[in-house]
Amino acid sequence: MVIGDILSDWTNLSFANVATTSPAAHNASLAWSDALARGGAAEFDGEAEKNGMLPLRQATSRLLSCGIEDVCVGSSATELLCSIAWAVWPEKGSNVVSTRSSFPSTVYPWSRVAESSGAEIRLAEHDSNLYTNPKDILELIDESTSVVTLSHIEFSNGQRYDIEKFAKAAHSVGAILVIDATQSMGMFPIDAPSCGADVIVSSGYKWLRGTYGAAVGYISPSVRSNLNPGLVGFRSHADIWDLRADRMELPEDASKFEYTTIHFGAALGLAAAVEEICEIGIEEVWKHDLILAEAVVNGANHLGIGVVSPMSAEERSAIVSLRLPDGISSEVVAKRLQDEYSILVTSRSGFLRVSPHIDNSVEQVYSLISALEEILN
Repeated sequence: MVIGDILSDWTNLSFANVATTSPAAHNASLAWSDALARGGAAEFDGEAEKNGMLPLRQATSRLLSCGIEDVCVGSSATELLCSIAWAVWPEKGSNVVSTRSSFPSTVYPWSRVAESSGAEIRLAEHDSNLYTNPKDILELIDESTSVVTLSHIEFSNGQRYDIEKFAKAAHSVGAILVIDATQSMGMFPIDAPSCGADVIVSSGYKWLRGTYGAAVGYISPSVRSNLNPGLVGFRSHADIWDLRADRMELPEDASKFEYTTIHFGAALGLAAAVEEICEIGIEEVWKHDLILAEAVVNGANHLGIGVVSPMSAEERSAIVSLRLPDGISSEVVAKRLQDEYSILVTSRSGFLRVSPHIDNSVEQVYSLISALEEILN
């Protein structure tokens, strides 16, 4: 299944950090930039700008098995989360539940809104492996909970949460479930309508294999009509070229969260990358990535390196975080792997994080294990 990458000098085993951009995405983005360089709006006129996000919405709806009306495009997952957090506005006396091990931008937008609204932020604790017991999260949810916001897969150790379970828990008390899928979309299958999440967002430059500057969001029809975007701009109006400042009529679909001009080349490129994943089949991608993750685990076990990532079928992902022997810095090892072996992994929270994807082969994982053995010896 290995698709291959553009910069063949590197072995990128760190898609949880920054993907090697899909060649299809790279070419689509370049084509848009080249068109602007040739003649500005001559090849990217008003109609093209109006519809510039449609290819990515269409591709994402295919990946998430939802309608195009459920999908919006932004420049980053954080941007979309901020707009959604202001739209939801958890009130004083209510609480927002998440985890202390979440990637910061999963929680920060809610913390900022809570500063103004008076809502409480509740964060479930983790153990020394940064593992959060799902029961500890569920126990924080009560009748005053307005939002449960989770990273579908935790960035530090690859722990995966059962979206459906948390959706039921949130909905049982009238709360909504907001999922940051930046570490899962493109790696793990997500059926948005059936999983129960009210909002799902993902940046495009990791497992989706796009580049910086484009992100996608799913907003369930069950909550969409009640949300007034927190960030608005000229695109917020249903007809973006009806440029009058004395009214703002929001679209009825998720595109009402698309409010401004973005790097359309990044969005068009991400559309091509998502289509590529859809053509392969997300189930096949998941199978391939699990094979690579298992090879990392087996290699680590052979070297006597501890694996801190959950290994159960219900919680694992293609992120494998390793606890190196005492006295050996994960930052130093990651740098040596890059400088001496041209292998890219990441140091996160004191662990060596390996995250292979469809551009990788088992042989490349073996090369990593061989390099680790040389470094540790």
